[in-house]
Amino acid sequence: MSEFTVNFIAFNEERDACLMVLVEGPWAGDIEEHLRNLQDRMFGCLEAALDGQLTERFPEARGKDVVVRIDCYDVPRGDVEEFVSRFADGVASLPDYSTATSPFVRQFRFEANFDTLNAEN
Repeated sequence: MSEFTVNFIAFNEERDACLMVLVEGPWAGDIEEHLRNLQDRMFGCLEAALDGQLTERFPEARGKDVVVRIDCYDVPRGDVEEFVSRFADGVASLPDYSTATSPFVRQFRFEANFDTLNAEN
């Protein structure tokens, strides 16, 4: 598995979920390159959850829903929303990323939050 960065892990007891949070932005330059990098990070989250690396570090994540949440700052919202939606639909049809037989993950969900960095002090 290639290396990738998860900015932080959080737990939501109400949702019985482990959140793998990726922070993105601000983006400048080639949007397609940023989306490819985001895709790599998202696949990395899925692989780490499915192969048990997540539960090795955070045993309380075992058997929970895993939410890959992207916190976006100053990124093109429409492009990212469309990308995350396509990614979620596409990965659901890939057998290598199925949670059906995983002892570590109940199901995957994907979320994107959008905000703007305040440049004023």
